[in-house]
Amino acid sequence: MIKLQMNKNKHSYILFLFLQCLLLLSCKNENAGLKVKGTLFSEMKSDKTGILFANNLKYDEKFNIYTYRNFYNGGGVAIGDINNDGLSDIYFSANMGPNKLYLNKGNFVFEDISATAGVEGTMTWSTGVTMTDVNADGFLDIYVCNSGDIIGERKQNELFINNGNGTFSEKAKEYGLDDKGYSTHAVFFDYDKDGDLDMYLLNNSYQAIGSFNLKIMSEMFVTLRVVISYSEMMAISLLMSVYKQAFTAPS
Repeated sequence: MIKLQMNKNKHSYILFLFLQCLLLLSCKNENAGLKVKGTLFSEMKSDKTGILFANNLKYDEKFNIYTYRNFYNGGGVAIGDINNDGLSDIYFSANMGPNKLYLNKGNFVFEDISATAGVEGTMTWSTGVTMTDVNADGFLDIYVCNSGDIIGERKQNELFINNGNGTFSEKAKEYGLDDKGYSTHAVFFDYDKDGDLDMYLLNNSYQAIGSFNLKIMSEMFVTLRVVISYSEMMAISLLMSVYKQAFTAPS
């Protein structure tokens, strides 16, 4: 009787391990086919909001993902109340066009004030953008990261200081934040707890993607994928073998 109980426990444990293994191997598909009833959000059309921003890209033989590693990294977006009216305003950074600042007028209606505010930017290929009160004057400022053009020029980051009257002044060099790397994003925080904001900047590599041997890297990836698939098959086969032996063993 005790031996029978031990066999049952053994079988249950092996079955548990088998099911856990299958769950882990198939976790990437666990949400496939699920349907959500209802939605948590409602889409606001651009003809209602007035937000017409689009980060459109154009490539050719000289300027593409192979010659410019940031080509598909995208732009950025920051949300904050730039005029302290209690409404959240939106700033979009563009890769191949002017950046845009939309003033929230209430009731999901926005006004494009980019040109009059002086925040469209003069550099090339803007990426991440952050809103924060850099000079602690009570108004949000805007810090824009730039990655420059294909030859590596015009990539200084820009800091737009809020003048408090709906306009901004670019002062990145004055504040020592005109970094010339291939910047992706920045975050401001008080690192040393002295009451002033410090900044951590994320930059991309200087090595162009065209300098990598993509053929060798592709072959390595395919080989790795085959090895992983083979390992998964062997693991399932082994577990099934152990499970079968456990249940067919004489009690």
